[in-house]
Amino acid sequence: MSDRRKFAFLLPLFFALRLAFGLWARPVQIMIDEVQTYLIGLKFYCTGAWPYYGNDVIAPPDNIALLTQDPGALEGLLIGGPLYAWPSPLAPFLLLNLLTLAGYSFFAYYCCRRLPKLSPWFIFPWVLTAPWCVHYSTSMINLSYSTAAACFFFVALMESLPPLSLGWLPLAWANALMGFSLAWWTQFHRTWVVVTPFLAASFFLQWKKSHKITAPFYFLLGALPLEALVIPTLLRPDYHFFRDVSGLSFGLNLHNFLSFFVILAQFLSLASFELPRFIGAHTVERIHYLSENWLLIPGLFLWYFGILQVLILLGFLFDSRNPRPDWKPVRWFAVLIFLMVYGSLLFTIKKPDVNTYCEMLPVVMLYSLYVWDRWWMNRWGRRFLCFFLAIALLFQVVYVFIQPIKRESFYLMYHDAIAQAIRDKNYHLLGERRAGSFY
Repeated sequence: MSDRRKFAFLLPLFFALRLAFGLWARPVQIMIDEVQTYLIGLKFYCTGAWPYYGNDVIAPPDNIALLTQDPGALEGLLIGGPLYAWPSPLAPFLLLNLLTLAGYSFFAYYCCRRLPKLSPWFIFPWVLTAPWCVHYSTSMINLSYSTAAACFFFVALMESLPPLSLGWLPLAWANALMGFSLAWWTQFHRTWVVVTPFLAASFFLQWKKSHKITAPFYFLLGALPLEALVIPTLLRPDYHFFRDVSGLSFGLNLHNFLSFFVILAQFLSLASFELPRFIGAHTVERIHYLSENWLLIPGLFLWYFGILQVLILLGFLFDSRNPRPDWKPVRWFAVLIFLMVYGSLLFTIKKPDVNTYCEMLPVVMLYSLYVWDRWWMNRWGRRFLCFFLAIALLFQVVYVFIQPIKRESFYLMYHDAIAQAIRDKNYHLLGERRAGSFY
């Protein structure tokens, strides 16, 4: 059986595992976020009213009061639309996990193209099951949708930048895909502003190389189908541009300025097995959680190696001897993305928290795979990585299949209320939208 056929057989298994995470795993943010996200789509299904607004923009630092909602109907359509095809609480989760599996598989395949010596049997399982790749792309929160968009965007961006391009995507397709994925991203999370300088740099470098200005045209052509969903909102009398942009900046934050190394560690943890974040709030609670089931004991190894991974990735930022010709541009691309993240956090009241910029995961993950590619060239390094991956897969499978016992997930806790709301076409049976919401 060829590798392609084997992957075709295994992808449904990965889809099932990822779907199980979305349905059963404990929430990665406060439960109210998942309730409010689902309500936007459920309201569209129950009332038939066009979802002019999507993602809730919450006022820091308490993250409770609503500042505004991002314009655009995509969030409501992607959550409520599947209910028209199949009126079941499960329907939006199926579409969400199909989208994220597609995004992460597309990104993993691109990584295989960039790193042909690093086994795809390491790349695909790791990319599809790493903690940040399953917890923040399978549950019913806006970040799940935006991280999938980021996978497509960053592949297209790298293919449009001459120093990074493999020539795998024609430039017209790369620019169109950037437009499509960024139009998708903008309707779910505001971190898209971080990548706009790189988009401008891409257009400039393409023009400098070809002396043609076709890049923005193809970008707009790709963006048009999804940006059309924003136009009805912009024409509404209750839409105010300055109200929306006012939530983007809060002045200079000196606390974040002094948190450079904290933010750097968080940034690199996106591509690491950051176990503690997802199993408990405190060390005692985490150790107790692992000790409850002997099959979770390997989590102790993953816990400490996850910390070590961050230190290894940090050390390789200073590696100037890597023989791969594209190592230097990939490394500098990751550094520049981090500096943009750090710079943006200097002008927000939010404290450093990796979930506010988790869409940068594809960049960190690609950089980390270049590091593991160096390890893969060594016999003992390859054996260790295989051992690590086997332990990681075992842990993730055991972890997700003991979750239903605790019944702490949004789906398990609210399934009956959602089902009743769907039957009665009354979204209020699930909950009420945040005070001050526009939809």
